[in-house]
Amino acid sequence: MSLSSSKGRALAYSGHCRVIISDIDGTFLNNQKQLQQPVIDAVRGALSAGIPFLFASGRMYSAIAGWIDDLGLSAPQVVNNGAEVILPAGRRHLSHQRLSPDLVNWLMDQGLQAGFEPVLFSADHVLCHTQPQAAWLIERNNEWVNTRPEAELRCPELVVDKLIFLADTRADELVVFRDHLAQEAKRAGIDIIAAFSERGILNVSNPQASKIIAAKIACDYLGCSLADAMAIGDGDNDAELLAGVGLGVAMGNATDNARNAALTQVADNEHDGLAEAIRRFAIAGEVP
Repeated sequence: MSLSSSKGRALAYSGHCRVIISDIDGTFLNNQKQLQQPVIDAVRGALSAGIPFLFASGRMYSAIAGWIDDLGLSAPQVVNNGAEVILPAGRRHLSHQRLSPDLVNWLMDQGLQAGFEPVLFSADHVLCHTQPQAAWLIERNNEWVNTRPEAELRCPELVVDKLIFLADTRADELVVFRDHLAQEAKRAGIDIIAAFSERGILNVSNPQASKIIAAKIACDYLGCSLADAMAIGDGDNDAELLAGVGLGVAMGNATDNARNAALTQVADNEHDGLAEAIRRFAIAGEVP
């Protein structure tokens, strides 16, 4: 099912998939956050065919390290929405884009004024001042929240990879806050990326910390181009990536933004859409 072949995409697909870039939540995993066997088999099939597989996720590295190890992935992995590009061997950074201390303070002030507790990601740590009611949204992603004094969170020496705001019962209000945050940032001359990875999880990153920029870094390392890359995703934070690679594939459960950015679509994450994309476009070499 072709979605955007006539949209004037920035990059034409080379017709040969040389790397697979996959989102995790809503793509690699089903709605119960479970990994299904057809997806495992498809990924291993791609690896056996010599096609590297890498994640491009909003999660931090330690939250996905188990899958990286179990699948034997050696390609650079994109985590924290592109803030980090990490080689599994030795966990060496190819790229690391942090939030500046001034920006962290500004974002914390904005969130607290709106009643949304800021949650900071720093290496393998997830930090906040007061445990958010909606912490379960990320703790089900193997990201465990720890409380710290507010002064520690505002310390200039703290390396902050990204900052998020969470809401479960106030998810609709968080959408309004996202728009407000964008307006206030523009008014203040501040450049940020603010996008939802899942409903109720608003990610804010350094403008140089994006999945598409990180994917370019990974492709350069692997000796291929974005035109050779297939990316699969479902969320608003995947849209730029899906639009920027040669072959962007939207999951059947994708948001409108992700679907509109993609070149084609597969089944949803309850029906092994990722496995379908890998089998058809990477292994069989089908061109949408």
